[in-house]
Amino acid sequence: MTPAGPIAIARHDFTPQLRIMVRLRSVATRAMPTQYPRYARSMHSKPHRLRTTFVVLIIVGGALGAAFGLGAFSGPSLTPAQIAARAAAARARKIIAAEKRAVRRAEAQLETVLPTKLATPAPTVPAQLFANPLRPHEVVGFVPYYTLSTLSPADFTDTSVLCYFGLGLTANGSLMEPVSWVSLQSDTFATFLASARAANDETLLTVSSFARSTIGALTRNASTTAPRLAGELAPLVTSTGLSGVDIDIEGRWSADRAGFVRFMNDFSKAFRSADPKSVILLDTYPQSAAGTRDFFNIKKLAPDIDQFFVMEYAMENVDNASANAPAFSPNLGVSTVQTLIQYKKLVPSSKIILGLPFYGYDFSTMSGRPGADTTSPDPEAVTYEAIASIDRPALWDPVSETLFTRFEEAKQWHETWYDNPVSLALKVALAIDFHEAGIGVWALGMEGSDAAMLSALDGGTAPLKGSLQPAPASAASN
Repeated sequence: MTPAGPIAIARHDFTPQLRIMVRLRSVATRAMPTQYPRYARSMHSKPHRLRTTFVVLIIVGGALGAAFGLGAFSGPSLTPAQIAARAAAARARKIIAAEKRAVRRAEAQLETVLPTKLATPAPTVPAQLFANPLRPHEVVGFVPYYTLSTLSPADFTDTSVLCYFGLGLTANGSLMEPVSWVSLQSDTFATFLASARAANDETLLTVSSFARSTIGALTRNASTTAPRLAGELAPLVTSTGLSGVDIDIEGRWSADRAGFVRFMNDFSKAFRSADPKSVILLDTYPQSAAGTRDFFNIKKLAPDIDQFFVMEYAMENVDNASANAPAFSPNLGVSTVQTLIQYKKLVPSSKIILGLPFYGYDFSTMSGRPGADTTSPDPEAVTYEAIASIDRPALWDPVSETLFTRFEEAKQWHETWYDNPVSLALKVALAIDFHEAGIGVWALGMEGSDAAMLSALDGGTAPLKGSLQPAPASAASN
């Protein structure tokens, strides 16, 4: 059945990952349990404040510079506040210039010339996305439990690491046994593992928590909750033949920042003691490397984990129709290139997996103008498969370097912003330009039958297999 409009996902204040944990096939949709809150949209408040601050500083600094040049300041010197404003504006201009140069380098790696005017037709997806194959790299794909039986052969051959999503956590650090637990004991899961091994893919088990009360208890009582989790996970990983674990604890509260470092330190010690051959992947936010108030303290967490999966999505501005994963922002808003620059300052590139989305957002808007104000702060998540199946004209945004469609339905304007193989390829080229370990995606199966989406992640070459290894014991924090 061909859908007549955007296929939206039931949204009960879910994380983007859980909001999209719905089978968008032609037969039905499937909502997730309500105990899982949505991915921290509070991430937007800080980056947007940061962006606004820099814009103001650029304007103020520029005005001060002009006034100074015209002799408006005839005293002995500028005030300390004026000097600071000019210096901050100069730093902001320097950062923006560096981001622009990085994006231009990535654009040069593509086979397609990208449009430069807003709302022009998006470029046709070429048979070859990259002008030349990029460096081989890891490709990490998340596999929600309900897609285990729907994966295609390409989902295995075009990836390096598969993260099975997954299990929940209780406040005392024990594993929850939701519906997905049954899958671990099923023939379907055994077939999944066999297919992964045949493709030489590593397999990880994702454990998640999104509730503030649970995360607060985990971090406050790290000395007991972390070893308990490690004690339950290690034998489970070993018995099922998995390669390690993916930790997806999505806190939003700076008060838990230090406690989470202690939790991961204690967990890493206990888990590696029980299973020294297993790896630990940690999911983090795009802005986590930008300051000292985010839940994730990237620098202090780095010694306890093998790699970060940076969830480079859910960066839209809910006040207006906008990109889910913008490659660039002209006013220092959150973007892929900014994320890469910030993480590079704190951790080795070999620890970074840039996670990209196989989904977008449909916004209800005030008009059909690109980037129009929204009528609701709660856009609907839509898989790439659903967007592509509707076949509306795709338009290009040359600022965020992503696509959007717009349409009017029942007297309501909509804009759907998303990524396709071309825009994904640009971000992949950016990550490889920054020498990152690899690329990731939430989530396999959301691309439908479009093989070009997986090809974009690969960078025009076969994915790097068997490279994910546990860190040396000496690398762990003391």
